[in-house]
Amino acid sequence: MSVRKGSQERFTQSVGALSEGWVQVLAGWSHIRLVRAVLPQAAIESVKLRVLSHGLPRNKVFKQPAVHKQASASMSIIVPIHDSPLVTKRCLASLERDATKSEIVLVDDGSRMAETASIIREFSSRNGWNVIWNADAQGHSAACVAGARVASRPYLCLLNSDTVVTPWCWLPIEQAFESSPTIAIAGPCTSHAGNQQALEIAEYCRFYWNDSQICAMAERLTVTSALPDILDLPWISGFAFFLRRSLWEELGGFDRNLPDYGNEVELCKRAANLGYRTVWVRNSYIHHLGGQSYGKTIGDSEIIIRKQTTAQYLQQKHNWEPFNSSPTSDLSAREKRTQN
Repeated sequence: MSVRKGSQERFTQSVGALSEGWVQVLAGWSHIRLVRAVLPQAAIESVKLRVLSHGLPRNKVFKQPAVHKQASASMSIIVPIHDSPLVTKRCLASLERDATKSEIVLVDDGSRMAETASIIREFSSRNGWNVIWNADAQGHSAACVAGARVASRPYLCLLNSDTVVTPWCWLPIEQAFESSPTIAIAGPCTSHAGNQQALEIAEYCRFYWNDSQICAMAERLTVTSALPDILDLPWISGFAFFLRRSLWEELGGFDRNLPDYGNEVELCKRAANLGYRTVWVRNSYIHHLGGQSYGKTIGDSEIIIRKQTTAQYLQQKHNWEPFNSSPTSDLSAREKRTQN
């Protein structure tokens, strides 16, 4: 069984309302001439999103179990922020709800919008979070380095500001680290990544689901299945990049030649060279919208160039081609969807 198919089957089983066959049928609706002739594309998309989201409540409030809340205490969560106030507020609200015992460091990396600063001040003052203010944007790597300097917990979580954390995301990551000293880098399931961590249904619905549906889906991923919860991958996507703080210090952080895209891939390679494992923790879930912060400023064409440059750099430095397909393949048409 392929990794991609295995993750998809696990997710489909956890939702329970859809068979894999139905998912394939729904995914092909827009290509059926009769349906396309009768219904506008927007209506077809709406039906597909509703069916794929069946059983995920839009108005349920989830309570985080005490053991999961306590697990967040082992994490220093570093959030680089570059404007995009709406998604930033959503991210910080999820941290306020489900990371109450974590050490949280917000790094405002040269934001220019007054609303962004206001949101950062509101959440940090209410929760006692640390804030680092960069007058000018230094880039994702530099922002993570700045945040890591003040971190004190055993594990770092380098978290994109266009994410939504869930009540059950911390404990499986902590358990993975504690299960073996050779596991040094870990990442959860998600809705958007450049590797197998992205679940297909979640990716399709990533702008449609509200926080209640995201948490409902995350809860169902905690159900025990025959599939292993920990799977080794060549690299872990950087949207929610968990690693031992000791390893970060040992490696000196991200490669200074990679200010953003691909920085996590290169660090995973250096960790592997030292004998460490990089693992996907499949019973943990953090939602990722993708391309909503730095990507908004950089633009799609520049992102493509930077990813291509990263691929060339990895080949030159490590003689390594980590991407199974083009590093630009994750820039799909789905990124053009607007949130409902």
